[in-house]
Amino acid sequence: MSSHLGNHGSIRTDVFRGTRLESFHEAVAVAYHASGQVLQYGPIDQGTHLRSVGKPFQALAMLRAGILESFSITPRELAVICASHAGQPVHRELVRGLLQRGGLSEKDLQCGIHPPFSRSARQMCIANKELLDSTCNNCSGKHSGMLLATICQQQSKENYLDPDHPLQRNIRAIFELCTSAKIEEGSISVDGCGAPTYHMRLISIARAFQRLHQTEFLDRSGLTDRVNQVHDAIASHPKAFSGEGRWPLLWRPYLAGNVRVKEGAEGVMVIWGKKGSLVIKCLDGSDRGLIHVVPELLHQLHWIDQITYERWVSENNPVVTNVSGRIVGQIQVDIPEPLELDDPNTSVSGMGLVR
Repeated sequence: MSSHLGNHGSIRTDVFRGTRLESFHEAVAVAYHASGQVLQYGPIDQGTHLRSVGKPFQALAMLRAGILESFSITPRELAVICASHAGQPVHRELVRGLLQRGGLSEKDLQCGIHPPFSRSARQMCIANKELLDSTCNNCSGKHSGMLLATICQQQSKENYLDPDHPLQRNIRAIFELCTSAKIEEGSISVDGCGAPTYHMRLISIARAFQRLHQTEFLDRSGLTDRVNQVHDAIASHPKAFSGEGRWPLLWRPYLAGNVRVKEGAEGVMVIWGKKGSLVIKCLDGSDRGLIHVVPELLHQLHWIDQITYERWVSENNPVVTNVSGRIVGQIQVDIPEPLELDDPNTSVSGMGLVR
């Protein structure tokens, strides 16, 4: 794989068949170091919808509503609440358990139905002639948590996805607090699962994830214990948090103990840990190039060591193969020279308590 620092263009992944360029994927990224240094890879931060990368923050609002104490939520269950899960039996059983805890059923979920992301789970459903239900939806854990939160707060569960529902207003407040960015009416959209999602600049998203390891911010905002609960759940139950074929589980061997990964639809991804956060937006909505781009970026940022980088690249060979496994092309990654940004929203003074 070829990788070099170019101009200030977008991150680019070129796919060659033979010697001819067949397709390419472009991306923009923002890295927010724990030191406060901000690097932008790509010329313009046009922002993106949060999609599923926002689930850890949605979970924080649910925890603040009292679901852990009221329903004795386990770390494994909290992991599936934060997950874009693969729809495997373990995920569906966890979701059903959450629903039963609140006297709910699959019919209360308003996330819709889609086949499991897991190939083996899809095949199992076909072999058993099983009718799909909402527990197959990758967002069903989050929706179960939302429903439990409405019960804790004695709120209506029928319209729990309405942007003006108290639960969604509380979630929006968490995002605004952590990003230091006000969410305007025109930035509110509807996610694939029906929940509100918000359009934000990449630097705002990166700032929010960097703050999940910023002690002063967490202490001032009263989020320390809740963030620790989310992080512990993700770390201790990676299969509940992800699943077969999902990036967080596939990349865990290279990142375990250091950083976490959360993927979102339309090519959005966040990687965060004590060293900082990295937000990537694939401009064509495809995550095809990420397996090759991410190790290059993390290596340049010194967030993974040389041995890990070489193992990651060797185990995910940047080549194009045909059906019989013959190598018929190559994949090349170009990383632009980063732009260093000034972030005026680094101060944590004046932050309101979120207890």
